[in-house]
Amino acid sequence: MSPNSLIFSLTSAVAWAGFYLLRLGERLLPINVLSLLLWPPAAAWDLMQLRRRNLLAAWRRFPQSWQPKPAQFFLRQSLGLYHAQLVYIWPDRLCTRRWLSRCRLVGRVDLVRSENKDRPTILASVHLGPSEIMNYWLRAHGIVTTTVRGPWPKSLQRLASYQHALSPPADVPVFLLVEEVSRIRQFLRPGQRLLVMVDVDRGKQLYVPFENHVFRMANGAIRLAALTGAELVPCLIVETSSWNFAIHFGNPVPEEYLANTTDLQAIGTHLLKEFVKVIVRYPEQCTHRLLSCISPAPAAGVTKIPAVTLAIKSD
Repeated sequence: MSPNSLIFSLTSAVAWAGFYLLRLGERLLPINVLSLLLWPPAAAWDLMQLRRRNLLAAWRRFPQSWQPKPAQFFLRQSLGLYHAQLVYIWPDRLCTRRWLSRCRLVGRVDLVRSENKDRPTILASVHLGPSEIMNYWLRAHGIVTTTVRGPWPKSLQRLASYQHALSPPADVPVFLLVEEVSRIRQFLRPGQRLLVMVDVDRGKQLYVPFENHVFRMANGAIRLAALTGAELVPCLIVETSSWNFAIHFGNPVPEEYLANTTDLQAIGTHLLKEFVKVIVRYPEQCTHRLLSCISPAPAAGVTKIPAVTLAIKSD
């Protein structure tokens, strides 16, 4: 067996063992006890990721009105990220009474909870809070949603597929890969819901000016909404306390904006305005991925950043 094959097998074995051990703990232990026991290993994992996150560079990107207290930001981003995401291991349990009460739905819930058979819905989001688990919470609340994302490491593909199958209903996929563009468009039939992250550096990019800064926004969600006639609704998740969450739904993008896709600035400005309403309340939960989309506005006399540029990049 080659060294790479051995590493692949060991990684897969450890992942499966940890998966079943944590699911057993969720069944046997009170939630608060389980949460406390998982803090040390989750914090250790976060510390291993510090170099990749480059928190000092991320901190410098904060607009003044967003800036959290330094201690809150650095503690959260260096010790508290992974712990908030751990509930993804038992997605089938989130719809039980003891878990469902830990996630509130706030704002324009009526837009996404109603079974609108006339048109699909696209939920636009950014990497604020534990965004990786938002889809599972939505499905637990009966808001069946599919997320667009990149591929998993090969060593974890089988485990990921098994874990996703645990999230009801089984006939609606939890994720669609971003490369499957034609499948994504086919999926967006009336009544379907799709969650798309807009703070990613792939595809066509829209640059939205705000507060002497510029926010870079992928416009894939906007183009999908325009092509399919979907409603475009901003949606964010935050952790309000340990393993307690709130999902915020903002005001949808006006239909007249989506009908005029030559003015993407108006759509991007609307989405950012709705995002900021939540971000300023929980700025310490801005991840490095979200903050990497923010840059200072060009100085006077410098060529203005174009509204849209074609910048195909890997996630």
